Amino acid sequence: MESSPLDWLLRQDPVVRFQTKRDLLDLGAEEWEPERQQSLEEGWGSRLLALQDADGTWGGGLYSPKYISTHYTLLLLRRFEVPVTQAIGRGCDQLIRINHIGDPLSIDPKRRGLCITGMGLGILAHFRQHEELFDTLLEILRQHQLADGGWNCRALRTGSTHSSVHTTLSALEGLQMLREQFPQYRQQIDPLQQPANEFLLVHSLFKSHRTGEVMHPQFTNITFPPRWRYNILSALDYFQRTKHTYDDRMEEALQIIKKQGKDGYWKKGPQVASKIHFSLNQPRKPCPYNTLRAHRVLKSYDQDY
Repeated sequence: MESSPLDWLLRQDPVVRFQTKRDLLDLGAEEWEPERQQSLEEGWGSRLLALQDADGTWGGGLYSPKYISTHYTLLLLRRFEVPVTQAIGRGCDQLIRINHIGDPLSIDPKRRGLCITGMGLGILAHFRQHEELFDTLLEILRQHQLADGGWNCRALRTGSTHSSVHTTLSALEGLQMLREQFPQYRQQIDPLQQPANEFLLVHSLFKSHRTGEVMHPQFTNITFPPRWRYNILSALDYFQRTKHTYDDRMEEALQIIKKQGKDGYWKKGPQVASKIHFSLNQPRKPCPYNTLRAHRVLKSYDQDY
């Protein structure tokens, strides 16, 4: 690359620029908020908002087609921290109105996906929409948290007693969005968040606690966007966002991340074949958002950074 990674990040999409200034350069809001607002006028945020259907959905559906539906578009806008707009509010209204993640009495508990509950809570909390549902969604997560501290979508259908890292991270990210936007919920969140954090750490973020083997090769592939899928960079990015102190059980995952970006740039990772609105990456170029995420993780947890 012709410049330093930070200089390169500051020439990327507005959502990358503003998060770089905030998270890597530690600049004040007066320095990065204009960049965040600019995401409504150009780049990824603006392009996603422009693709909204007339009825307030995206892709003509709520959870599918993957990954251009209302749910996954709002999830991406939440990750990008695009300022809330009327269009985003209308999209959230659609999710709730058709009982996608809302009233649990209207959803068969054996079909409800707890990963959807977690992602949905994160979307609504971050954009400060439909506060009347927060207690309900928290109660769903409380009722279905497993003894090992995490959650598993399949537990509602199969009775599984071991948590899934996919579902657990989705729930944790949702809880963290609620904690950040609505601090009054912290006393209710702590009893859910702390054992779930420990569940991920007991597994060193990617290994079986029984055998020590890698649970699945995809967990060390730092794909972006991750959508509902788990990977170690997403887990570490969650932990740095919560300001969790360094834990020795993070170290192997951190070393994998460092090895994958020896030159200070990270790739987009293997992509799942699916519909997308548009590519977030240039061919044969590093992935801006993975590079941003990796740098803020290393800034938090790597002593040599």
